[in-house]
Amino acid sequence: MFMIRFLRELYFVGFTIFFRASNKSWSHSINLARGAAGVSFFGWIMLLTIRMWIEVFNGNRFFLMFNQWEVGIAAFVIYCVNYYVLVIRGHGIRFEREFNNLQKSKRTFLQVSYLVINLISVAVFIYSISAYQHFFHIVPKN
Repeated sequence: MFMIRFLRELYFVGFTIFFRASNKSWSHSINLARGAAGVSFFGWIMLLTIRMWIEVFNGNRFFLMFNQWEVGIAAFVIYCVNYYVLVIRGHGIRFEREFNNLQKSKRTFLQVSYLVINLISVAVFIYSISAYQHFFHIVPKN
């Protein structure tokens, strides 16, 4: 139960971080969209990493090779789901308003945890690309 609550709070902290990033420069609606887009971007990276490793461990490329339109539509769907949960349902907005009321140690812990998890996700994603290419003998185009 603790882990689910922690992951949920990390999800909302991601929205809060992207929502508050230079929020004085943009309108409120742009900040809301940016918060959902930031969370969606790192979720997309995690999904692509999982997809690559499933194929490597399975030993074959069984997922269809998507063209850029299909990838764009899938990314947009993920963004819309995040926007619905965080903005339309108001869960992310509510958490963002209550975020300053958390103890400073908890706020710092959540922010650092979110950043570390995302940095690790990006690093694993970059490594996964080279491992995937090596395993399936894919020569990158220059």
